[in-house]
Amino acid sequence: MQKLHPRSPYARLGGYVHLPRLIDKAKLHRKGLLDGYNYKTVGFDKHLLAFLKLDGDAFEEAAHGLDDDAAILDWIQKNGVQHAPDSIEHWNEMMISRRPDTAAKKARFLHFLKEAGGAGRKDIRTYFDLIEFDEGRLK
Repeated sequence: MQKLHPRSPYARLGGYVHLPRLIDKAKLHRKGLLDGYNYKTVGFDKHLLAFLKLDGDAFEEAAHGLDDDAAILDWIQKNGVQHAPDSIEHWNEMMISRRPDTAAKKARFLHFLKEAGGAGRKDIRTYFDLIEFDEGRLK
């Protein structure tokens, strides 16, 4: 059985990186396909919801009930904070460039990289890179 993966964290919608991935996770969560993982309270999902000032449960309800990305983006624009394009791009760059910044986070990062089959890889330095590698989009 093929494992379902949400879209790449690099994918954009409304200018925001990670938003298509967040939409996919909301839909997968509603179908019980995230294995109990509460995406709304951790990682990039939590950061994006906070940046947009959206309640995770309300977002999930909208993602589940609306037909497509365009309708979900419209809902976000009506219910979340509106950011200027330069503010969005600054946030994007901060997320794209995130990497482990403590010894403990570095050790955990390297553990996950090894578990994904990338032990010794020097080209995987950011969390986005690790996600891409783990989900088979980065060879």
